[in-house]
Amino acid sequence: MDSKVSRRGFLIGLTGSALAVAAGCRPSTLPPIPTLYAPGSTLSPTDVPQATKVFTAADAVPDPTYGSVTYNSILTTSAEKLYDTQYDYNKTPTIDAANWSLRIDGLVDNPLTLHYEEVKEMPAYEEMRTIECIGNPVGGGLIGNVVWRGFHMEDVLSKLGIKKEATHAKFEAADGYSTSVELKWIMQPNVMMAYQMNGAPLTTTHGFPLRIMMPGLYGQKMPRWIQHIEFIAQDYIGFWEGNGYSNIATVKTNSLIQSPPDNAKVGVGRRVEIEGVAYGSPRKITKVEVRIDGGDWMPAQIVNGPNNLTWTQWWAEWVPTTTGSHQVAVRATDESGFVQSHDNSGIFGSDSRDGTDAIHAINLQAITI
Repeated sequence: MDSKVSRRGFLIGLTGSALAVAAGCRPSTLPPIPTLYAPGSTLSPTDVPQATKVFTAADAVPDPTYGSVTYNSILTTSAEKLYDTQYDYNKTPTIDAANWSLRIDGLVDNPLTLHYEEVKEMPAYEEMRTIECIGNPVGGGLIGNVVWRGFHMEDVLSKLGIKKEATHAKFEAADGYSTSVELKWIMQPNVMMAYQMNGAPLTTTHGFPLRIMMPGLYGQKMPRWIQHIEFIAQDYIGFWEGNGYSNIATVKTNSLIQSPPDNAKVGVGRRVEIEGVAYGSPRKITKVEVRIDGGDWMPAQIVNGPNNLTWTQWWAEWVPTTTGSHQVAVRATDESGFVQSHDNSGIFGSDSRDGTDAIHAINLQAITI
């Protein structure tokens, strides 16, 4: 394993993978799943890695448009590349900021309403955070890393006077989506009400004018286009929860291989760079390991993000010595001591209705070149 931090090609566009696309192809008899991409956002022909390409250390990227990166900086995902899942694609709201407001009421002494200009006048901060869909299959592309800007939710909570009877916060969005969380999730530190991503206002697709970001939860619990927060004295079952998805939706520690892609051709005797990300918000990733053909787990090099809410980038090097198919697997360990331990089973891996921590594995085809 190379211990140097160097320039490496890194396939991390995160527009999707074969598994993520397959997750959107479901029999009509199944309940809806939050892994469907917005129409037109699946892989285009130019994004599909070519299985005939031979990967070497000098040429490890199947799509050169992703360029080379330096591993001492953490990659971010553009708004165009960030995954998009929605419970109803016919209800994407186009909101006039001048007429929008966020109403916060329910079991509070001092309900309030915030308008867009008031939102932008509040003390703001910027933070890099990763977001992942609960339905992201093993090795899937429903994950992205963005620099968000917004205000601390605690600045608002301190003014509300939340009553002792309140146990949950219910969220309602302009597209008709709703869900709820236990009070502890919205009361925790670092809950952000975000109105910018990567230095620009939220796009329509990603929730303009405002979305909520809560550490430790999958995107299912963090609505875009948020317009109403109500403090209530009971649980509220939203759309995805009512269709069998977790009502807690806490992030599971997971890792994935981004390059080379599954079934890529590699050269016998040639160095192959294996690269990817691991994520366990709000737990720090402390170790990533790679396994070849069911052998011993070998440590990969890692670079953690600026905080525990951001993915960890990892890479390892391997030289195949024999021709044929070789399996490459990855697992992550987080600061709680949790280690990914069970293999992926089926196309979705583990139980995608509660997130997944199954081990991601790919096959590489070693050939003589």
